[in-house]
Amino acid sequence: IGGGNKRQGDKMKDKNIKNIKNIVFCGLFAAIISVFSLISIPMPSMVPITLQTFIISFSGFYLGCKYGTISVVVYIFLGVVGLPVFSGMKGGLSVITGVTGGFIFGFIFLVFFCGIMKNRIFVNVLFSFIGLIFCHLLGIIQYSVISSNSFLASFVAVSAPYIIKDVISLIIAKFIAYTIDKKYKLLKL
Repeated sequence: IGGGNKRQGDKMKDKNIKNIKNIVFCGLFAAIISVFSLISIPMPSMVPITLQTFIISFSGFYLGCKYGTISVVVYIFLGVVGLPVFSGMKGGLSVITGVTGGFIFGFIFLVFFCGIMKNRIFVNVLFSFIGLIFCHLLGIIQYSVISSNSFLASFVAVSAPYIIKDVISLIIAKFIAYTIDKKYKLLKL
């Protein structure tokens, strides 16, 4: 009789450890996203070149939909409350409601889609491109509305110059996440 309770206790302990590990990873990735966001090159369109697409997609590829999305939402929350975690060491509600805010909202879609079926490489990469399209669409739309430019002019200004970089970022992020995940499972950490 006591053996069954011990196994149930072990399962509960394993579940608690996994939950703690997931919470730690979410916080860690929110911090890593913040650091990668600080590395930016200003552009005339006010949308800087950053490593955000890389690290956001990596978060989804590595953590999956749920925990990747939580990490990005925590990152966005930190920025909204004023911590300087957005590109250019900016923070506050004005960034989210400004010309680059659509891209920041789009990160939620990007990370979510990058986490879909993360163990099926081809399908996962296809979903990640869908996430990237959503991210760019939201960025273009918000830029267009705030800057009073047409959709096409906004696309040319804030999306077209970044598409190749973002596609390459997705592919590299997937490769790195896949490699780490494979080694992680091999080591049984």
